Amino acid sequence: MTPMHPSQSRAEFSLTHIDLNLLRVFDVLMQERSVTKAASRLGRTQSAISHSLAKLREIFKDELFSRDAGVMEPTPRARELAVGLSRALADIRSVVDRHLNFKPEETQRNFRVGLSDYTAVAILPRLIEAFSSSAPRATLNVLHVRETDVSGLLRNGEIECAILGNSTLQNGLLAVEELSRDEMVCAGWRGNPMLDDMTVENYLALPHLQISADGTAVGIADVTLKAMGLSRRVVATVPHYLVAPWVIKGTQLITAFGDSVLLALSDESEMRIVSPPIPLPNVILSLIFERGVSEDPGQRWFRDLVKSVSDSQRKRKATVYQRLKLPMNRP
Repeated sequence: MTPMHPSQSRAEFSLTHIDLNLLRVFDVLMQERSVTKAASRLGRTQSAISHSLAKLREIFKDELFSRDAGVMEPTPRARELAVGLSRALADIRSVVDRHLNFKPEETQRNFRVGLSDYTAVAILPRLIEAFSSSAPRATLNVLHVRETDVSGLLRNGEIECAILGNSTLQNGLLAVEELSRDEMVCAGWRGNPMLDDMTVENYLALPHLQISADGTAVGIADVTLKAMGLSRRVVATVPHYLVAPWVIKGTQLITAFGDSVLLALSDESEMRIVSPPIPLPNVILSLIFERGVSEDPGQRWFRDLVKSVSDSQRKRKATVYQRLKLPMNRP
């Protein structure tokens, strides 16, 4: 072990004296407990590893490792150092991989996306499928978000992007990119004979189920009808789109939702889809993210994945429209 100069105390060492490669050597030695194995893993000679270990002992003024039955055992100080240093090196690797070496097939990065109930129905199953296929070692966390919370969640890094329907966000720091325009359709139980002739009169005569995350009974249909001097009878409000079919089943209730929900309906739901008798505005799905992170290759890859899945969903809906013999107004 190289002795320290009498005038040089441990307190005089700082980051300017420590090569990051030394800390990497320490981290690998803690894992391998062998100079030979550490040298092989790092692609260096045993002599170079031994020299690095001597330097580490000089810096931390501790033996760090002692031999016990041929195995290198860490000292209490080494164990204490390992906790913080291993975490710090992992963070450094994450930053480097994020900005310089991002490869979806290799990354172990965690991605976080915020979705509303509608956009979860519209895109989530296919997004998870595409994500796990393209980035098998990465993880995806999905948060249910409200529009009012999105700006803060993005700013604090709690989510990296959000997918919302009919967003009204006005923030110069946020980018809002349109993904798709979903047509509104009318739905009811297939055993309801009034669906055979969905006139404005029948539409207004039937009881309505409103789907609203915040529990209010005012929706797109209400706004449109009010402009026409008309109103409908909303008898119940539910917060989730996939609950609606099971509430409607066996009743005269009808509801309206964006056509992305069609991709999630099974035959067991016994839903019948018809065109609404009044012109309802589209549901515009948007991808929202902070402008300042637009150059992050990982986030750019994830946003491109979202756009690709959205495009594939649009093509799938065209097939559903043909099967249901519904007019499709969008190209």
